[in-house]
Amino acid sequence: MAKNLLYLSKASFLLLIQLLAIQSGSFTNAKRIPEFPKSLKDVEESQKGQRVQGLREVKHYLNKYGYLNYEDSNNFEQDEFDEALKVAIKTYQTFFHLKATGKLDTDTIKQMSMPRCGVADIINGSLTHPQFTFIPGEPKWPHYKHHLQYAIISSAIPNVNLTEVKKAVKYAFGEWAYFSDFSFEFTDYVGHADLILGFHRGDHGDGKAFDGPGGALAHAFPPTNGRLHFDADEIWSDSSYRIRSNQVDLVGISMHEIGHLLGLDHSRDELAIMYPGIAKGQIKRSLSLDDRDGLLTLYGS
Repeated sequence: MAKNLLYLSKASFLLLIQLLAIQSGSFTNAKRIPEFPKSLKDVEESQKGQRVQGLREVKHYLNKYGYLNYEDSNNFEQDEFDEALKVAIKTYQTFFHLKATGKLDTDTIKQMSMPRCGVADIINGSLTHPQFTFIPGEPKWPHYKHHLQYAIISSAIPNVNLTEVKKAVKYAFGEWAYFSDFSFEFTDYVGHADLILGFHRGDHGDGKAFDGPGGALAHAFPPTNGRLHFDADEIWSDSSYRIRSNQVDLVGISMHEIGHLLGLDHSRDELAIMYPGIAKGQIKRSLSLDDRDGLLTLYGS
């Protein structure tokens, strides 16, 4: 196990997912969301009233991240730019500090094309806080459970080995521990773990299928579910401070997803770790004041 992740058999992995799901409620069967197109030139500059091939993928993208919810599911399969799509785009633009035109302008397309966290930004299209936000219902770890053990279990092989993964996530956990009452400890014993980290690809049984390189990089579940999944199809960096332009920083993404594990949702502060988007080759490994204030506010300390 020194250089390789612990791989479960298919049956064992599915059993683990089912057991964990009991804790967080049942999950609906995942319908794989169409992969967001690499080139969006066909839909660029489109606006209300137009019918443009490719808009259905934009609708699925905005739905996935909390901006759009049609009462009639058939609307998701139509390439029509309607009023609901316009409102969703304006909400998306507002969240990311873009000019709220309601059109798929160049800046909006650029933002949508950026690799990002797989957790939704907002619930029911409503911006609830100008900067940091909490997961709906404000779930958090009980006061007697601030020492959390984590294990690493994967169903897919990433491009980084276990030694590199351990080093990266240890650094990420350490940053949150430094500014809070939490402490974190790695364990080889899954039964002792409060948090389960791992690499997976495609539909991996949690209702949040990954979409291949780019797009959603990782996702995590709120307290006290404790699951953090990385997309094994990404080209992950190790824990060094020099990464290539085509790599995704494992340390920084781990820090972001740990925020979700602790109960934080996304922030509109571009300097915050909890900001949902990050470009390949970019390194962001410092908690901002907004990140710290969010955690302190949630836990009242």
